Amino acid sequence: MARVFQKCKEDEKSRHYPCVGSRCGHPWTVRYREPGGRGGRQREKSFEKKGFADQFAAKIEREKDLGTYIAPTGFMTPLVTVYRDFIKSGDRVGGTRYQYETSLRLHVEPYFKSRPIGAVKPVDLQGWLRWMVEERGYEESTAVNRYETLSGVFSYAVANDYITKNPCRHVRTGRRGVKRRSKKTIRLPTLGEIEAISGHLPGPYQLLAWLMAGCGLRIGEATAVTLQQFDFDQGILYVDRQITQDGANEEPATKRQKARTKGRGRAHTIRHLKWRDHDEGRAVPLPRTIETKVHEHLRLYGTYRVEEGLNRMQGDYLFANVGRTNILMYSLVDRLWRTARQEAGIERRITTHWLRHFFASVGLARGVPVTDMAEWLGHRDPKVTLQTYAHVMPDAPDRLRAVMDAVFRLETEVVLPLEFSTIDEMV
Repeated sequence: MARVFQKCKEDEKSRHYPCVGSRCGHPWTVRYREPGGRGGRQREKSFEKKGFADQFAAKIEREKDLGTYIAPTGFMTPLVTVYRDFIKSGDRVGGTRYQYETSLRLHVEPYFKSRPIGAVKPVDLQGWLRWMVEERGYEESTAVNRYETLSGVFSYAVANDYITKNPCRHVRTGRRGVKRRSKKTIRLPTLGEIEAISGHLPGPYQLLAWLMAGCGLRIGEATAVTLQQFDFDQGILYVDRQITQDGANEEPATKRQKARTKGRGRAHTIRHLKWRDHDEGRAVPLPRTIETKVHEHLRLYGTYRVEEGLNRMQGDYLFANVGRTNILMYSLVDRLWRTARQEAGIERRITTHWLRHFFASVGLARGVPVTDMAEWLGHRDPKVTLQTYAHVMPDAPDRLRAVMDAVFRLETEVVLPLEFSTIDEMV
């Protein structure tokens, strides 16, 4: 039970002891124990007036009864320290962890510095959002994304008894408006541009363009394709891995190695697809024209063998660096792509991701169902596919009207079962 008293009347170590005045004006002390009975830590806090001391004592006892008591040391923990604990917690994939570390280094630490997490108020968060947009020059959508991550950090702090309330709940960011304004235009290459760029890439890398345009692979997935992922009999390419720049660095042994690995999580790595289990991938139909190009590539350049190890997955990879001594790095792909585009005389800034848009747009424009295309693109929700590529399906209502009119006019016959079973998944 919290106790309220004046040290000047009870504590012989007090410089005012013994004090006999009834209204002496000396401070009032609240002495209490943290939760845990006799094992709880004993704390004290002083107040100028008895009324304030009584209020604090009642508040402490109420929080102990409700289980909402937070130790003062939690409030005083720096926000950046809690952020680092948040990054380490949970089963986060390397890319997500790297993004959080980057946001902490570039956005959170420069602004909040060593400020205690308990001292961060909603007005501070609003100032931080303005700072990112006005002083750092970020798009509003980027600032909101960083804010949502920080909100997760504060929720983590509440769950782990650093603070009692999440200050982000009192800050409105206008998320929907930001999303509408940040909507991007999808641009597509022509088939002629794809052929031109591919033709100006060095021979061992020409197949990259066709895997992206013909199978919808991301650049990280295309560079990580192995011979084992092909089922030529069934005409399938099984996509289950990618090359990224978020691998673990080896423990540096020399000063030069320490300098080289100063930024954590920047090593190139071959890993399973992000947000997918280790046995989960997607089976993409392999067009015969692309299969022919794959066989020609294997005949001319063979494969590059990679064994299991740090940042590596075993397999016979179709692509490697120029000297065929290591996996294909992002920097090399970017340099080769820009050079090929310039040599082809293409002024438009065509990126490798445009080829994935080409794959999706061609398929949807020719009537491939959205659900199938979403699966082959690796979208968990077909809504993402529909919202992104709705521009290539403007005739969908007309097609539906034509089909239904043909049925009702007896111009075509549709044979449907009178009943069938389906899977009712519990969400």
